[in-house]
Amino acid sequence: MKLSTARLSISIVAILILTFLLAACTPPNPPVKETGARVFFTNLNDGATVSSPLKVTMSSENFAIQPAGDIVDGTGHLHILVDTDCTSVGEVVIKDDTHLHYGKGQLEAELTLTPGQHTLCLQAANGAHIALPGEGMTQKVTITVQ
Repeated sequence: MKLSTARLSISIVAILILTFLLAACTPPNPPVKETGARVFFTNLNDGATVSSPLKVTMSSENFAIQPAGDIVDGTGHLHILVDTDCTSVGEVVIKDDTHLHYGKGQLEAELTLTPGQHTLCLQAANGAHIALPGEGMTQKVTITVQ
C-alpha cells in the first residue's frame, strides 16, 4: 500500500511538472490569425500621390496601442520605416533617420519627404521595440511625393 501511494505521489508531481513545462513553452501572444490583429495607415493607400510635409494617421484593430515600456499581450506601439524593409519578426526595430518610433503611443505623424517615390512600412512592436509576428502587424505602401 505504501509503495502504491509513493508511486501515485511521484506520478502527480511528474504530471504537475510536465504541465508547468508545457505552459512555459506556449507562445505569450496568440497568433494574429486567431485574433485578427492588424495595424494600418488610415489616410494612405498603396500608389497614392501626396505632397510633403505629409500628415500620416495610423490605427489598429484587435490590437491596443500603448506607450513603449511594458510588454503586455495584444498591445504595443507603432513605427514607420521609410525607404527600408520592415524589420524581421523577433528583431528590435532600430532607431535612426529611416526607422521612426512612436513609443508614446502616437497615432499621427508628420513626415517630410523629398519628391519622388517612397515606401513606408507601418510596423507594430511590443514594449521593448521587438517586431511582432503576424501578417497584419505590418502594412507596406508605396507613395509618390509631388
